[in-house]
Amino acid sequence: MNNSSIVMIGWPDSGKTNYLAAVWDSLRIGQGKIMAPVPPDDLRYVEEALAFQSKGEFAPRSDKNIEESRRDFSVAVRLRDKPNSATADIVVPDITGELWKHAVETTEIAAEWLEELQRASGAILFVRVLSGDNCAPLDWVTSEKFLTTRKLSEAQQKKAKGIPTQIALCEMLRFLEHTLPTASDGENPKVAVVVTAWDLVDAQTAGEGPDAYLRKEYPLFSGRLTDTSLLDIAVFGMSALGGDFADPVFKEKYFKSQVTGYVARGAGNTQVVEPDITTPIAWIIAGDEDK
Repeated sequence: MNNSSIVMIGWPDSGKTNYLAAVWDSLRIGQGKIMAPVPPDDLRYVEEALAFQSKGEFAPRSDKNIEESRRDFSVAVRLRDKPNSATADIVVPDITGELWKHAVETTEIAAEWLEELQRASGAILFVRVLSGDNCAPLDWVTSEKFLTTRKLSEAQQKKAKGIPTQIALCEMLRFLEHTLPTASDGENPKVAVVVTAWDLVDAQTAGEGPDAYLRKEYPLFSGRLTDTSLLDIAVFGMSALGGDFADPVFKEKYFKSQVTGYVARGAGNTQVVEPDITTPIAWIIAGDEDK
């Protein structure tokens, strides 16, 4: 896996920044399945996001300082139990949500990031639970309401023109299918689909697992995940910090270091839930060797 990289992509408000900040916190403390042999040259991106979390806030995606410091950020990691193995760079493309929307609408992406995808050995595709930016396809009832309304509000116009989230996810998956290279040994590139804010789902949904969640909420996208022969895909449910800062009980426990982020995979009696948010990255690097 020499000179390889893992690219993080997702729609707006999908949890990329807060996840990577929590991952960096895990790396610097020395926890989890992966380690960073050498710190990144520029830590502003993750340190500024961590500063928000230390105050009991999630990093806002509209913060200009964070957006600026994201440029050219990458950190090299390797498996902790294989300290002599090759490293893989975690890369956060300097592509805003609007540019991803443009890429989906036009099927065009900036040449520099097309080249980055073509060099990558894998990717993390983020999907957020209950995001305000999620856009559901219009049904007949909603469509009739829009058609019979003389003047649409700005929010209604945005909803009417918005690309359904699962369509956008399918298109981003298509980008990955056609850009991520096949490994030298013939293995398909690995894509970890991470359902973020997993702590917001109810107990029954959590027990059914992230795959079932996608089948219910995004059936078209879920079908695409099982219908590709070009990618090796695993689905994870993930809570970067273990809860929501909007919950005062969680916030108090967070300040007392009584909670931790976690990752869920599988369902029912075979479901694995572990307090290691680096698991999706480790899976991309090692595949299922550790299972």
